[in-house]
Amino acid sequence: MQKSLIALVLSASFALPMLAMPSYAETKVDQTSSKNQLTPVQQRQAKQIQQWVMTAQDHRQDDEKRAEALRQLARYPNQNSLVAVARGLQDDNPQVREAAVVGAEPYQFAHRWRLLSVLLQDSDQHVRLAATTNLIRNYGEMDVEQQALMEAATTELIKYLKGKADQSSQLLLADIYRWHQEFDEAHHIYNTLLDSDKQNPQIWLGLADNYRAQGDDQQANKVLEQAQKALPDEANLFYSQALTLVRLDEKKQAADAIRKATQLSPDNSYFWYLNGVLQEVFNVDEATTSFEKAYEISGAPEQLYAVCDIYVRYGHLKADACLESLGKVAPAFVIDELKSKRG
Repeated sequence: MQKSLIALVLSASFALPMLAMPSYAETKVDQTSSKNQLTPVQQRQAKQIQQWVMTAQDHRQDDEKRAEALRQLARYPNQNSLVAVARGLQDDNPQVREAAVVGAEPYQFAHRWRLLSVLLQDSDQHVRLAATTNLIRNYGEMDVEQQALMEAATTELIKYLKGKADQSSQLLLADIYRWHQEFDEAHHIYNTLLDSDKQNPQIWLGLADNYRAQGDDQQANKVLEQAQKALPDEANLFYSQALTLVRLDEKKQAADAIRKATQLSPDNSYFWYLNGVLQEVFNVDEATTSFEKAYEISGAPEQLYAVCDIYVRYGHLKADACLESLGKVAPAFVIDELKSKRG
C-alpha cells in the first residue's frame, strides 16, 4: 500500500495553481479524425494506452497486471481511460480498487469526488487511505458537507503516516497537513526534513507551497530562491517560482524563471506552453516559438490551439494552414472563435 500511496501523490506533492490552458482544452476531440495526424511515436503511444485500457478491464488477467495498467493510465487521461478507472474502482479486488484510485488522479475534483468519495468508507484500509490522499488536496475547494465527510478519513490517514518514520511518509504527512490547512504542523515537518536533507526538491516545494496556501507569496519566493542555490538544476523550482512571481505581479521575473525551467527541462511541453504565455508581452517571436515547441513535443490539440491562436492574433503567414490542421480535430465553433480574433 505504501508504494501506491506515494505514487498517488508523487506528481502533486507541490500543489501549485496552474495557469489556465486555452478554452479548447475543455473541448472534446474527435479521436477518429485526429488519428491520421499522429506521428509514429504518438501512434505507438496510443496503441500502448489502449492496451492498458483493455488489460485493466480484462478479468482474465492477473490482478497485479490489471492494477499496473490502471496506474499507468494516470499519465494518460482520456474517455477510455476514465471508463477503465471507473470500473476498476468497483472491482472486487482491493488491489485493483487502490490502483484505480491512482488512475483517477488527473481528473477534475468534481469528477473524482463522485467516483472516490464512496471509497472513504471502503472495507479495505489501503483503499480508504488512497482515496483520502487523492481527495484531501482539494479540501479548500470542498463545501462544508464534503469537508465533514473527510474528517474521519483524514484522521485515519494522519494516524497511519505518523507511524511511519521514512522520509517519503513524513513528506506526505506534511502535505496532508498543508492540504488540510493545518499549516503550523506542515511547516514543522518540512523544516525538520530540510534539516537532514536539502537535496530533495519536493521538500522545498512543499514548504514554499505551505506559505503560498497562507497567502504569503513573498516568503514562498524566498524559499524557492534558497532551494535554487541548493539545487540549481531542478527545473520544477523555477517553474514554481514563475507561478509565484505571477501572483506577485512580477511578470518579467516570472518570464525569466519559466524560461530557465524550459532550459533545464527541454522536453516538458507544459513549461514551453507557459513560457509562451509569459513571454508574449515581452517578445512575440519567442512566445510563438515556445508554443510551436510545446506542440512539437506533445502533439496535443490544446497545444495546437495555442499555436493557431498566436498565429491568428499576429497575422502569421501560417495562420490559415494552422487553422486547417486544427479543423481536423476541433469543432467548427473553435475555429470560428479563432478566426474572430484576426486583426
